[in-house]
Amino acid sequence: MAMDTLYDYQIWQPEEHEDDVNVTISNSHLLPCDCFLFHLHFRHVLQSNHPQELQRLLNSSLSSFLIPCDAFFASGFSILIAVFSDTGVAQDFLDAAVPDVLSVAADIACNPLNAGRRVLPLAVSVLAVSPYNEREEIGRVLRESSPQAFKTSPASESAIEGLKTVEIDVGGELLIGECRICLDELMNGMEVTRLPCAHLYHRDCIVKWLETSHLCPLCRYAMPLS
Repeated sequence: MAMDTLYDYQIWQPEEHEDDVNVTISNSHLLPCDCFLFHLHFRHVLQSNHPQELQRLLNSSLSSFLIPCDAFFASGFSILIAVFSDTGVAQDFLDAAVPDVLSVAADIACNPLNAGRRVLPLAVSVLAVSPYNEREEIGRVLRESSPQAFKTSPASESAIEGLKTVEIDVGGELLIGECRICLDELMNGMEVTRLPCAHLYHRDCIVKWLETSHLCPLCRYAMPLS
């Protein structure tokens, strides 16, 4: 996603009549603990300067996750990074939005109107807008069409050795997503490697990748060159 992408986001407790986040949990009284039902609606659009096409939708997704409240408040930052990992949002967005999500979640949990509820709905809507500049796009296409464009440079050994290993800890049996290199699932309790851009991979997968390319497979974040 472009570095100059602008983000607009909203966080709220959805009402039952909101059809776009109308996901219910049957037999919620049988859950072992109180949980957030977290809805993420993500849209990425291209802002064009052409008068006939002001915006073009590049990506849109609606996902829902059942997350135990205790785990959410104990490890909320890492949980939200994992939830947002497939969207490719920038670190600046995470730094701004994650504390706001945690704050709204705390308000929802403390709201007397929610007393006795086992499942607390929490919705986040994100709109990412990337500007389109025709002259820059033409230059990019010309650069990428040259023979040199297909040559990749590996990341430095020190950068690879310095990669952080983290354990996915969200409580309960929850599928986080998949390693976008091998496409195998990333599960709760699994040790994974996190790049500085916050995207998660199996360590063997990302090490082999960075030995040939210094760019994150998802967002093209640039690791230090060898």
